[in-house]
Amino acid sequence: MKGLIFFLVILFPYIPPSHRAGSTMRCLVEPKSVKGTLEKSVAVFSGEVLEIRNSLNLLQARFRVERSWKGVEAEEVWVSTDGSVESPHYRAGEKYLVFATLSNDRLFTGSCSRTKKLEYAERDLQQLGEGKALKKAE
Repeated sequence: MKGLIFFLVILFPYIPPSHRAGSTMRCLVEPKSVKGTLEKSVAVFSGEVLEIRNSLNLLQARFRVERSWKGVEAEEVWVSTDGSVESPHYRAGEKYLVFATLSNDRLFTGSCSRTKKLEYAERDLQQLGEGKALKKAE
């Protein structure tokens, strides 16, 4: 029994971290500032989720874009996200400030995205400035 306990104590520190631990560690090296996240993102905008679609490994949200700071000129865009704990969990009818990258040529907000509900984004919005209001198509 003592041998088993000794073996477990010696072996335990050498067990490789799981994928979840890896994604958490990635969050530690992501930009901490709004400016850094803006520079790293391909699209930054605020908008309302109009529709949600679930696929095997992804959740897709269709947004009506209200303001854009980078990379979005269209009135509506689709954004994908994975199901990880760190990823945004979009809900239809809710408004968000979205910081998106590209994955498979699609806008994506995965682990460690700075994306958040608009009601909690006051500081980020102050740092981003006014942005560009999108004109409605007539």
